[in-house]
Amino acid sequence: MRERKSFAQRARVLKSDEARKKYFLVYEGEKTELLYFEAVNELREEPGLGLNPLIELVPIVRSYSETGWSNPKKIVERIIKHIEEEKSGFISYETLLNWLMEYLQEQGDITNDPSVIKGIWDALLWICEAQLGIASLSQTVNNVQESCEKIMTALSQETGLEGLMEAVTKIINHAGIIYAEGLDKICFIVDRDKKSFTADQYEYVLEECQKRKFGLYVTNPCFEFWLLMHFDDVSELDQEQLIENPRITSKRRYAEDELRKRIPGYTKSAYDAMTLVRNIDVAIHNEKDFCEDINALKDSVGSNVGLLICEMRG
Repeated sequence: MRERKSFAQRARVLKSDEARKKYFLVYEGEKTELLYFEAVNELREEPGLGLNPLIELVPIVRSYSETGWSNPKKIVERIIKHIEEEKSGFISYETLLNWLMEYLQEQGDITNDPSVIKGIWDALLWICEAQLGIASLSQTVNNVQESCEKIMTALSQETGLEGLMEAVTKIINHAGIIYAEGLDKICFIVDRDKKSFTADQYEYVLEECQKRKFGLYVTNPCFEFWLLMHFDDVSELDQEQLIENPRITSKRRYAEDELRKRIPGYTKSAYDAMTLVRNIDVAIHNEKDFCEDINALKDSVGSNVGLLICEMRG
């Protein structure tokens, strides 16, 4: 996982020497929550939202080997791993290969064709195993610069990609999560999906977040319910249906189906997040009528995302 720097760079530059506090936003989903908080960032200075100008929103996006991950326990453990790598200065080969993939994709050195991307990843795995003798990607890299140079040289020979050696320094400087413990805050925004997020996992994630002073923001049953709170009639929804969130169609569950009634054409990757965010005070007010307690959210309909917004207002 890594910072999506282009998002953070849009934040207003202050003319003072006051310390900026980063709120790292780690999403369970890769689209719906990202669109919503992009809108929050875009509208941050509007009177209706008014986020603290000393707070910078930095979304964390998946690395290649983490694509498709959704289990909150797994995501929390990976963030902890990245923080520990950053603190120690020692990274795994998996982290190094993800850095290489991210750089190649962002620079346009490889296309967005999934088969081409997978081919590059497979080539990197082969280079590590066959040429470097790496038995496991969890193995620690002894010399990042040297290993990166060896891998890029071999990759250039295998694929014909040019100019890879000149990128080594940029790759190393480009990567990672720059987290200032005690100043910045890591915020996990997840669904309480009982089918993939068990009660034991919930307790584990909650304990780890409290121990490390991470923020845990849960919507039960799913983030769509937080979006539904932006509408005045959310109290009319069937709470038994909400907590179970059964399938209404082959593609949609109850919460998403109700959201589509209010936002025609809604999909997880395309909806008018800006209009919703402009109605955020309604959502914060409505949230008070449901559960906001992080412990009780394990079993109760509700959300505490509104508490995150209020906190970021300062």
